[in-house]
Amino acid sequence: MTINRRRAPSSSISSEKKLGGHSREEIFAGHIGGSVITGIQKADVKDKSGNLYSVKSGKKWQLFLYNFKRISKSEHLKVLQDCLESFTSDTKKYFEDRVRCIEYKENYVRTHGKEKTKQLSNSCIEEALGYNEYVNSKKNLKEKTKVVREALNDPVVLRSFLKEAIFNNDEVSMLAIEDTTYKNDNLFKIFAREDVLDILCKELFVDVSKAGNVPEDYNVDGQKTLLKYLKNGKSKNIGEIEVRNDSEIKYKSMRFNMYSEDALRLLLSKRNNFRSTRIGLNVIVFEKAIEIMRL
Repeated sequence: MTINRRRAPSSSISSEKKLGGHSREEIFAGHIGGSVITGIQKADVKDKSGNLYSVKSGKKWQLFLYNFKRISKSEHLKVLQDCLESFTSDTKKYFEDRVRCIEYKENYVRTHGKEKTKQLSNSCIEEALGYNEYVNSKKNLKEKTKVVREALNDPVVLRSFLKEAIFNNDEVSMLAIEDTTYKNDNLFKIFAREDVLDILCKELFVDVSKAGNVPEDYNVDGQKTLLKYLKNGKSKNIGEIEVRNDSEIKYKSMRFNMYSEDALRLLLSKRNNFRSTRIGLNVIVFEKAIEIMRL
C-alpha cells in the first residue's frame, strides 16, 4: 500500500538547490573580493581580512540538519537531545508501526470520510492499534518539546543556542542575506553576529506547535519547537525546529529552518538609526559589520 505522506525533495531537486547555493556564494564572494570556502561547515565565504560569512538566500534557510551524535556532542544544541531520545532505537520497528498507524487511518478515511476521521480521538486510535512505537514516539516528543520551550525562553540560553545554530559559536562572524523576500531587491545585506543575536534574542519567544489536522496521520501537539515574534501584534513563526525521520539513514535527525522574510524584517526594522554603507551596487553592510569589515 502507498502511504499518503509528504516526502523530502527528490535528489535532483536537492542537487539543483545545492548548485544554486554554490552559485550564490561565488557571486557574493566576487562582490566583496573574497573566496568561497568548500565543505559543509557554517562558513561559506572568507574576505581578504579573514572574516568568515554564512551566506543565505531563498524563502527558507536550513540552519542545520544534525544527527543524534552531532546534537549530543554540541555545546548548546544539546538541549534538543531529549527530543531525539523520544524515538525508539529500533528503527525497523518505528517504520513498521508508522505504516500500521497510517494504513489504519487511511482505511478509516475510505470507510468513513475525511471529516469523520478528523473527529476520531487519539485514544480510539491507540486502542485500535495497541502498543505502537510511532504513536509512542510522538507522545514522548510532545513532553520533551515543552522542556525545550521553557529552556529557550531564557534569553541567555536562547542566545547561546542561536549563536551555535547560526554561527557555530565563534567560527562565523557575519551573516550575509540575499534579499529575495522582504525588500525583494536582490541585494546582499551583511549583519555582524552580535547584531543578529542582539535583535533576535530581544524579539523572539519560543512555543510548541499545535496538533495538525491530517486525516491520514496521528496528530498531536508539540511535534515542533517554534521560534516566534510579534508581527502587527500577532505571533508569527520565524523558525521551526523538528525531528526528521524521512528515511532510515536520516532517522533521529534534527532540523532547524528559518524564514528569510521574517528574519530580514526583524534585522532591518527593529533598530533606530541603523547605520549602513554600500559596497558597489549589490551589497549593503549594516552597523557593527561596518567596523569589522573596516569600511
